[in-house]
Amino acid sequence: MKRKVLILLTSLLLSGVAIASGDTYRGKYPVASVELNGNPLQSNNPPPIVMDGTTVVPLQSIAEKLGAFVMSDEEDGKTIVNKPNINMIVASAIEETSKKNYCIVSPFMVIDKGSKASFDIFIDVDNAPKSDSLVFKIVIRNPSGAEEYVSYPQSYSTIRNGTAFLYTHNVKGMQFKEAGDYKVQLIMKLGGNEEYQVVGENAIHSR
Repeated sequence: MKRKVLILLTSLLLSGVAIASGDTYRGKYPVASVELNGNPLQSNNPPPIVMDGTTVVPLQSIAEKLGAFVMSDEEDGKTIVNKPNINMIVASAIEETSKKNYCIVSPFMVIDKGSKASFDIFIDVDNAPKSDSLVFKIVIRNPSGAEEYVSYPQSYSTIRNGTAFLYTHNVKGMQFKEAGDYKVQLIMKLGGNEEYQVVGENAIHSR
């Protein structure tokens, strides 16, 4: 059953972007070179392969690239894929007019290179994975890919409080030194031992 699900997933998502690399896996299956949204999919254990004319990709690798979490249910022997729904808005200011009601003053999408600005980030999350400690933070990467800004980590219990929540964050006096797109990313992890993964992204263009 897992193999059928895996083949269906990769057939729908990766059609036309995978080619054989010339290497083989276990001396039998051609290793595939896979790109997702223009970026190479890095997975070596096992690598993407071509089986019976279909590109097969490890579920963990493709799910994480799509901003989803892969969890194992040991009691039922199931593998669960949980993709949070993330809506991110970057604005000059976001005001809370009343409890849980927010007003977006002006979207913040473009800025002149060299300028310094303060702005707000509004995040609407639902279908978050169930965890006693869902840890998340905001990272802003400059056009070169380096971290320009990192917020303090926040911890939220979706088991106690539900899988939907709102979060606002203020960035003060950030300077846009380069021209290009600054990626505003929401990254999450389950508990303290897992690695962060990107679950939502927006952009500010510096010109």
